[in-house]
Amino acid sequence: MMFVRTCCDLCPTHCGVIAKVENDRVVKLEGDPENPFNYGKICAKGNSAVFHLYNPHRVTQPMIRTNPAKGLDEDPQFKPISWDEALDLMTDRLKKIRRQDPRMLYPVTFDFANLDMYRAWALGFGTLWRPFSSGFYCGNNVHPIVGSTVGGIEADPDTELGRYFLLIGCQVGGLANWFAMRAATDIAHKRPGDVKVVVVDPVCSYTAGRAEEWIPIRPGTDAAFLLGLVNQLINVLNLYDEPYLRHRTNAPYLVSKDGKYVKLNGKPLVYDRRNGFVTYDKASEPVLVGRFEYGEVECMPAFQHLKEHVKKYTPEYVSEITSIPPETVVRIAEEYGKAANIGGFIEIKGRKLPYRPASTYWYRGLSAHKHSFISGMAAMLLNVLIGNIDVPGGLLGYRRMKTYVTEEGLISLVPGRGGGIFPAYPPRKVSLPQSADLFELTPVACYSRPFFIWGVMRPEEFKAPHSIDSMIVVRCNPVKTALSKKYMEEVMRKIPYLISITTEVDETAEFADLVFPDLHYLERLAIGLAFTDNRLDRSGLPRIFFGQKPAVMFPYPTPWPRYINNAQILLEVAERGGFLGDVYKALNFIWDLKEPYRLDPTKRYSFEELVDKCLKNNLGDDKGLEWYLNNGLYIEDIPVEEMYRGAFWAGRTQIYYEFMIRAKEDLEQLVKKENIPIDTSDYIPLPEWRPCPAYNHPKKNEYPFFLVNYKTPHQSYGSLFQSIPVLQMLSDFHRDDDLLINTEAAASLGISDGDMIYVESPEGVKAVGRARVTELVHPEVIGCHGNGGRFTRLFKGRERGIHWNDFVVFDEQHVDFVSSAVDSCVRVRIGKA
Repeated sequence: MMFVRTCCDLCPTHCGVIAKVENDRVVKLEGDPENPFNYGKICAKGNSAVFHLYNPHRVTQPMIRTNPAKGLDEDPQFKPISWDEALDLMTDRLKKIRRQDPRMLYPVTFDFANLDMYRAWALGFGTLWRPFSSGFYCGNNVHPIVGSTVGGIEADPDTELGRYFLLIGCQVGGLANWFAMRAATDIAHKRPGDVKVVVVDPVCSYTAGRAEEWIPIRPGTDAAFLLGLVNQLINVLNLYDEPYLRHRTNAPYLVSKDGKYVKLNGKPLVYDRRNGFVTYDKASEPVLVGRFEYGEVECMPAFQHLKEHVKKYTPEYVSEITSIPPETVVRIAEEYGKAANIGGFIEIKGRKLPYRPASTYWYRGLSAHKHSFISGMAAMLLNVLIGNIDVPGGLLGYRRMKTYVTEEGLISLVPGRGGGIFPAYPPRKVSLPQSADLFELTPVACYSRPFFIWGVMRPEEFKAPHSIDSMIVVRCNPVKTALSKKYMEEVMRKIPYLISITTEVDETAEFADLVFPDLHYLERLAIGLAFTDNRLDRSGLPRIFFGQKPAVMFPYPTPWPRYINNAQILLEVAERGGFLGDVYKALNFIWDLKEPYRLDPTKRYSFEELVDKCLKNNLGDDKGLEWYLNNGLYIEDIPVEEMYRGAFWAGRTQIYYEFMIRAKEDLEQLVKKENIPIDTSDYIPLPEWRPCPAYNHPKKNEYPFFLVNYKTPHQSYGSLFQSIPVLQMLSDFHRDDDLLINTEAAASLGISDGDMIYVESPEGVKAVGRARVTELVHPEVIGCHGNGGRFTRLFKGRERGIHWNDFVVFDEQHVDFVSSAVDSCVRVRIGKA
């Protein structure tokens, strides 16, 4: 028996695992007990990876399409070809694109464990590598707001030291957040009685079912609930961290009637009790409330503005919008404020630090709506008000990047070598699009993936800078996970050539012209995002590095003695295409390689040599490839100043997003001049609840339900898990692919548990599924398993569930133009099928 320490990549958590290998076959997977990322725990998906490794439908050799017609009902009629022929076809295509305009190649992936290599290859070619369909619904209002407050592209509640967790449309500890297994273990150890998890969600999710409290809510109304809590905290209960707001946020900054800061020599002014009007950096006792006149300018602190802004969110008003009882709004606000331990401290490594053991966390459920960005602003307010930013017990930054303090005294991120994610502040300068996804039209977004669809389908209206000749898709399935299959069929037909690197022929690969076999993570050597500024660490933890090592080898012939990473395909094409040296230059930059490990652009390196150089450059001469293959787990203790940076930052966080006004002015000027159909009305400095289009739909009475999709731990993050029989058996046992309908609603329609029912949208989209009558769903909601409805040819005759994306409407009314999120408020009616 051989044991291989590696890293699962079946979700973004990337748990450390131990693969047990017998007779050159993986026979069992277990959590790595020495890895503090996951405490030696792995989930059902992680345990089942061996079944996917030996998937009978795996692609084993390159294939070429022989049927020129592309469509959902077209058989690609793939024909096996040699590796050499496939590499030549890809090289010839890319050489022509590179000569014309390298941006006409659009490569996409959601493979974080290998992302540095993809980025370097794309930069060497002359384009950018992008995650794709994940950006339609996922962290659109998370990453940019976290970047401007917590100092990272991601954050998590401190489940080790926290005591109260308010989860909005997410499942901390229940499935794939960044520390799922660690979070689940931390919370479990505090039960019973030493922790409270409150989940606000239309569906009683896996996490909600194990929480201390589940609060059902109407879809798309979370911002109203959050602002109701804010109103209670600051206008009724006076439960907020006043010293933190005065000295560590922009709450005291004076704001004039136009919504902008009042400034002196470029710096925002505050009113100081001792010295009157001074710049923020000269104040000793800045005030948070009041009205003032600075010369002839009427102004008030941003906090005063916030207090007045949220007064309308009374418990009764919030209840009318959300269906949450008024008394629940009052109680949760009081619980949260008291749990925050405002003014309390804790000693860590001999240092006295603020201790705020409460946090609000949100994700897809709050992000995937029309007014996504301002809803995220509302959620972050609850963290900033109690001063829990990157301190023990609070909201902790993950994959932290370098920060800096702007002239306005506010914290922001330094654009990192890793790239790909941007903070909202300061807003980027708007210009006519230069990229295929029109990113230049989203000055505060972290990405703009859905706008790629408009760049392809409506290039003249949105001023797309170039056409798309080819697309490379690796480890993602946008035809299944982006929009409706009919819409994605049109999009894929608009793209002349598609290259897929995949383990099985999924929905997207069926549109491919050229297919290469991909590796399973148990066959792969990869070091992930380890050495970009997006380091694999998080506040509250030591610095940790680990990655993927092959437990077994890819058992089919390839051009390499050891096929251990799909980047070998890309590097081979780069060499044949004459830009390998440019890829090496990009790796020198991304990995920050220094002599003697810097890559010589005129030489050729094996993939193992690249990994060896990177490891030694960043971890030391004694920690190269040999160390990595034999051990490969690096844990480094760090000082408390790095563990909890929020307690030591010089910069301030934001409760008032003044920069949104400037971003709006910049964007409006361009889109009006160029007649680009972009709405700028959500560029506002304070959050508010605004209804999704479904709430004003002219046929809302005829279509009284909302169709909501939800995630399960064993099927989340990717469509491939329906290919694993043991996971599908688990879903069948739990009836995950049934349509959830509330008991009261079912009774009113004469629907019984197990009946076949239809769901139909005002747009005429219709699907049929089996009813599961339950109390675990909001009365106005039909729950739909988010990973159901596979439609690749592999699943003909064994379909499970309905394809939720078919019901999504994709137009200007259903996209958040600030964050680029696609709206998930879907109106339907139901009846017996």
